[in-house]
Amino acid sequence: MKTILEPAKDLPIVAEPDVAVGGGGPGGIMAALAAGRRGAKTLLIERYGFLGGMATAGLMTSFNGFRNEHEPNHVQTVRGLAQELVDRLAAAGGACARTSHGHFGELKPGHCPYAVSFDPEVLKSVALEMLAHAGVELMLHTAFSDTLADDRNVSAVIVENKSGRQAVRAQMYVDATGDGDVAARAGARFEKVKKSGERMMAVTLMYRVMGVPAPPEGERRLWVNGLTTRWGPRINEVDGSNAADLTAAEIEARRAVMEHVESLRKDFPDVTLVETATTIGVRETRRITGLYTISEEDALTGRRQPDSIAVSSNPVPNYYGKRYFLEHLGFEIPYRSLVPADLDNLLLAGRCISASQPAFQSARSMAPNMAISQASGTAAAMCVAADCQPADLDVAALQERLEKDGALVRIPPEERE
Repeated sequence: MKTILEPAKDLPIVAEPDVAVGGGGPGGIMAALAAGRRGAKTLLIERYGFLGGMATAGLMTSFNGFRNEHEPNHVQTVRGLAQELVDRLAAAGGACARTSHGHFGELKPGHCPYAVSFDPEVLKSVALEMLAHAGVELMLHTAFSDTLADDRNVSAVIVENKSGRQAVRAQMYVDATGDGDVAARAGARFEKVKKSGERMMAVTLMYRVMGVPAPPEGERRLWVNGLTTRWGPRINEVDGSNAADLTAAEIEARRAVMEHVESLRKDFPDVTLVETATTIGVRETRRITGLYTISEEDALTGRRQPDSIAVSSNPVPNYYGKRYFLEHLGFEIPYRSLVPADLDNLLLAGRCISASQPAFQSARSMAPNMAISQASGTAAAMCVAADCQPADLDVAALQERLEKDGALVRIPPEERE
């Protein structure tokens, strides 16, 4: 490959927060909110002009995984800030229990079924309000570009926006980019399956339509506020961390989406395409190597983790070619899987944590993703307050703080077999 030399230049340091969070999807929102509420001066960096990531830009309008989809499912395993978000969405008329996994009745404050449908426009507004109230600063229309690292420490992140190329320098960083961009650019090791032969999850272009009646009681459909969200063209063999792959997938999917709509009109002649997602939905890319990697056995057996900070009860959607439902209430996410093995001042949030592919496929769903990210943001703020590295944080104190903030950090002992 031919190369050119980019001239060196001084970059303006435009912000020096205690905690810098990269990525404003569900994970980034939870991480920034948790850090801000713990008193840390927090900055959230987001490439779009709105928050929500795959939930809004990707039109994945269902939070899945608040509890096991099948029995045993009597324990709601994701609570805390994720529950608060759902409660606020519901109060604003932006959430319901009609989902592609069935209709679970009316939402009740403080309670979630397996999945919750939401209006992406309401989510954009509610997320802004929650973060503003917590004192979190935002940098929108700002893309992460690079990481400056000195040995094991991130010294700054480089961003690009209409104001040019800039630097942000923080004490602690949280990688909520989904793809692990910040950690990978800093030199952290990661795992990523090959596009072929190793079950890499496909990408999908979501879209919303009007003109489809409200679903009857037994119909499974993503439906809220009169609009139906549908899974559009599904593209295999795509590496979501590769620009050429993403470009090709977007072109193929957008050329095919009208065929989906025309097919839908056979049953509903008045269907109108309202919008396609701003970006194609990427499910899987990098998994950063942490102090501990959640194994397949951990996920399938529900093995206890002494440093657990969240629980994933979501199915493994593509377990060797089939949807695998956990036979227990959920598996515990150890704090060690949020701490990169190669970096001392960065924490992982959302789907880029250290996990085997089966464990990742479960924990990547938005509900457990938000629970994990609440722990990441809380831990980042606690590290700033204690002037310590994530690897040295008092995990018992973190668990206690999360529980006080309403999170479920482990499966209750009385529920263990």
